[in-house]
Amino acid sequence: MELPVASLERGPVISISQNLFNPGASLLILAEMTSPDIDALPRDIVVLMPVASCEQHSLHLPVFTDSMIGEEVARRVHELAPDDVLVLPVQWLGYSQHHIRYPGTLSAVSETHLLLMMDIVSSVVGYGFKKVLIQNSHGGNGANISVLLQRLMERYGDDEIEFYSRWAWAGNETLNSIRTLGSVGSGHAGETETSMVMALRPDLVHADRLAPDGERSGMRVEGVASYHRFDQRTQHGGVGDPRPATAEMGERLLQASAEEVVEHVRAIRALRPFG
Repeated sequence: MELPVASLERGPVISISQNLFNPGASLLILAEMTSPDIDALPRDIVVLMPVASCEQHSLHLPVFTDSMIGEEVARRVHELAPDDVLVLPVQWLGYSQHHIRYPGTLSAVSETHLLLMMDIVSSVVGYGFKKVLIQNSHGGNGANISVLLQRLMERYGDDEIEFYSRWAWAGNETLNSIRTLGSVGSGHAGETETSMVMALRPDLVHADRLAPDGERSGMRVEGVASYHRFDQRTQHGGVGDPRPATAEMGERLLQASAEEVVEHVRAIRALRPFG
């Protein structure tokens, strides 16, 4: 049963380094906070919204791979910049219709996915937060995130609210300085993701099933975009080669990714685009 709310007026702003009711708690992980604690935060901190998926990852990785990676990068971002970022729970339901023929894939259609992200962002905007960074760890979400940014501009364009998006991973130059195979070994359940999951949950990696995979020949016309399901494109749902993956490599990849996101978080917090 919910009790009537006496007032929605914002309470006094407290120091970010302290928790109003539980001084030992992690203050800027939204799921671990109370509503009064959230209400006491300054509205210019960066709200980090991790979006991911629940989908097949070839023969050897769990279906929650993208969500595990996105959540871990966001957690590390919080550890590196605890005064600058409020981390939302990972949005695990993504657009994965191109994986839907593989059991275990849970997917929204484009319209549902777009509205879901819009509703989450609108919730935090409704509480007065001014800066939102969408951190994406699933390639299939990219098109909807682009449309989301357009829709947010249309809805909030006169409200001086900032919306940004970026990939959860570091850039290719940084990643390639760590990876064995460079970009060609990674795409989906390849060297990068396999290493990251090895670092996080080695018990969930089926090391006896590591096998390279990639797009079948004859699937594309050069210079023309197309979209196909993974069961049509690949042999067993992967792109790249997971065999060189190691937990040590995964740890370095995760940390490098978090450090790059932190750079953007701090730049966004300092930015004053509206004067």
